[in-house]
Amino acid sequence: MAASVSNTSRNTVRLLLSAAVVLVGLAMVAVTSLALFTDTASVGANTFSTGTIVINAAPASAVVTMPAMVPGDQVTSPLTVSNDGSLEHRYAVTSTTTEDVLAAELVMTIKSGVTTCDNANWAADGTTLYSGRLGSTGIDPVIGSVASGADAGDRVLAAAANEVLCVNVTLPLASTSGQGATTTAVLDFEAEQTANNP
Repeated sequence: MAASVSNTSRNTVRLLLSAAVVLVGLAMVAVTSLALFTDTASVGANTFSTGTIVINAAPASAVVTMPAMVPGDQVTSPLTVSNDGSLEHRYAVTSTTTEDVLAAELVMTIKSGVTTCDNANWAADGTTLYSGRLGSTGIDPVIGSVASGADAGDRVLAAAANEVLCVNVTLPLASTSGQGATTTAVLDFEAEQTANNP
């Protein structure tokens, strides 16, 4: 009977010792996890901004105008197109008139690279970008295309750059219609980004 008690006591002691070892082990794990070194780094000032597309044409109105024209008359003036934005852009030009009879008789020619843009000298040099009727009430394409993407005839301007176009409007000697008529043309310049826009 005494031996049985002794074995029970030993088993109890062993169980208590095992439990104590487990508790000490858990305590060591807890202490070990609390002893980790840590640090943090931040990367700030991640700033983004967008560019701008800004086109201007000067003068803003009446670049070419002439009252009481007769066949054989012409008027010529320079027009400065500026890229006042921060991005390179391409632009196109359309012409819309208030009527179609006289507008079809008047011939508008637009050139780049003209040395002297006046009635006497405009035809001497430069590159012709457009030559045709002044416009129509249905909106005529004049330079390039207003469709998105690069199109034949589109003009490209770098940021902060400009170019001078020479605009000539002539009423040919052979004109027989449009007498007593008045037409007004609006030239619209439309620009779009060239980056990521093939």
